[in-house]
Amino acid sequence: LEQGAHFREVSGWESADWYAGKGVTADPGRHTWRKPDWFSKWADEHRACREGVVLIDMSFMSKFLVQGRDAGAVLSRVCTAAPELGRITYTQCLDNEGFLQADITVTQLAGDKFFVVATDTAHRHVEALLKRQIDRSGAAAVVTDVTGGVAQINIQGPRSRELMRMAAPGLWGNEEFCFRDVKTVDIAYAKVQVARITYVGELGYELYVPVEHVVNVYDRLIDVGHSV
Repeated sequence: LEQGAHFREVSGWESADWYAGKGVTADPGRHTWRKPDWFSKWADEHRACREGVVLIDMSFMSKFLVQGRDAGAVLSRVCTAAPELGRITYTQCLDNEGFLQADITVTQLAGDKFFVVATDTAHRHVEALLKRQIDRSGAAAVVTDVTGGVAQINIQGPRSRELMRMAAPGLWGNEEFCFRDVKTVDIAYAKVQVARITYVGELGYELYVPVEHVVNVYDRLIDVGHSV
């Protein structure tokens, strides 16, 4: 609100759509099929992502833990790509006839523990798909919806590594933190699961933060971001 946010509903979540600027009350203007009055605000955000760094709140994304002795086998049956320990894998979910059901990412956190992220619109669909596979096969695995307990903050743009180094000093280079690597990082007294992944064509990271710590982590990222 302090930054003049205009909010919209995203799958039941209230999310900032664009920002009018600090101290300015957002006015979306009248609806139009042409460029809206606030289009320049979006253009500024796109330019920042292409040339600098941006923070994107993606907490509305669906998130699940798949755990148990047979969790890996269940995901290997449903997904087109095999998960790798300590890495994030972009893959698709298929039904028993091979038809595509959803795009997801799978991070293998341990031998029997996997973190699955799907789009907000496929929330119940992916959950049901995984649970049906477990029930059908009698697998020793369980699916837990953790969407409401884990916030997602994306740091994207060619200068995102600079921001992350300031927020959490450590090894962020290409050799120490490769594309698709996942590490646990300390930020603002929180243990944050960080994946080096991007869908904007630039360097980027996804941060998964326990909701009880997300305000502190967000504030820390914003504070150091002003220096980038």
